[in-house]
Amino acid sequence: MVTNESTPPRAIAFVVNQIRPQGPLFVVRDIVAGLPEGYYKPYIIQLCSLEPQGEAMADELQALGCEIIELGFTRGQLELFPRSAARLLDECLQHYDITLVHSHTYQPDIVTSYLTHRYILLTTQHNIAKLDFTYGKGRLLGNYMCRHLMRALSRHREVVCVSHVCRDYYRKSLPTKVNVYVAPNGIDNTLFTPPATPSEQAQLRRQLALPERGYIITYCGSLIKRKDPELILRALRRLKRRHQLPSDLRLLILGKGPLERRCKQLAKPLGEQVQFVGFTDRVSDYLGASNALITASHAEGLPLNVIEGVASGCVVIHSNLPIFGEILGSVPQMAALRFDMGNVSQCADCILKAPSVTFDRQEALEMGGLYGRQRMALQYHRIYQQLLRKYLG
Repeated sequence: MVTNESTPPRAIAFVVNQIRPQGPLFVVRDIVAGLPEGYYKPYIIQLCSLEPQGEAMADELQALGCEIIELGFTRGQLELFPRSAARLLDECLQHYDITLVHSHTYQPDIVTSYLTHRYILLTTQHNIAKLDFTYGKGRLLGNYMCRHLMRALSRHREVVCVSHVCRDYYRKSLPTKVNVYVAPNGIDNTLFTPPATPSEQAQLRRQLALPERGYIITYCGSLIKRKDPELILRALRRLKRRHQLPSDLRLLILGKGPLERRCKQLAKPLGEQVQFVGFTDRVSDYLGASNALITASHAEGLPLNVIEGVASGCVVIHSNLPIFGEILGSVPQMAALRFDMGNVSQCADCILKAPSVTFDRQEALEMGGLYGRQRMALQYHRIYQQLLRKYLG
């Protein structure tokens, strides 16, 4: 590991809404864990108060050497009075002598945009704002949030995006004075690896009480409109109506969400061929036990579930989002499993084709290496050092 013995650690603040087990906080954790030793003193500044569901993650961050600070705002206060929150944040940063400030997600980006220019401000954009906000919040509120965020990012100098597709979106939407970088989020490539042998995969299936034989497809993600899990179930129902659904095919659904009840209704005619697992901490085992991952998503920044699936040896049945093309470009045979967003018929055809598409274990390992957590952390380290030289000399 690279270490720094010549200068004292530089204080860096990661500004978040709230510490809780969710994607952006996992990214912050993995950045902190992978940064070279001795270069930084990390602070986690949460604009809201810590709640019980975030305590385990707070303990984990403290074990990594982070100091945690709570400002105690409500989300409503942050939305209505971001300048007031920025003033308190400014006092906090001055107290701890912090100049390097890295914000994550919507409200922290808004608040930090009102800080003065004596700070080095950096923000990571984890999604394509217009699509994510309108799918999640509806057109009216989503468009408002998107405009609000873009005005805030225009006051930032430095923006990091999690993919090249994401970068291209923000470059078109932001003034040219804003510098836009790419640093893909990373996976645990010691955990997500392909089974070494068929017997290892069979053992995983036994441990998970899954059929040892047959073709297993896994859906991994929230059951929400943006990810369109209903389309996948409709595709399976279409195959069943046409007597084309293989009897040994099974769909596993890992995750929960507001569409769960509707999805279970759609799955009833499919019987035991669809299994709702819910949230699980054994995602890597389920992917290792599977033959394919499936996603019908309409919008993504960088879908780690797809990367984890390929790294685990799964082929990926996927919608024609540009980001999937970016990720799967190194495995060109996956193009045969691409369908138009919202197209049930094409999705059904891809499900039937999936068993004929294969790739080797080395390709899976290379995907894991390309998107590893350590690589992500070192990319951020290089960006931090570049900005420190740029603004402080």
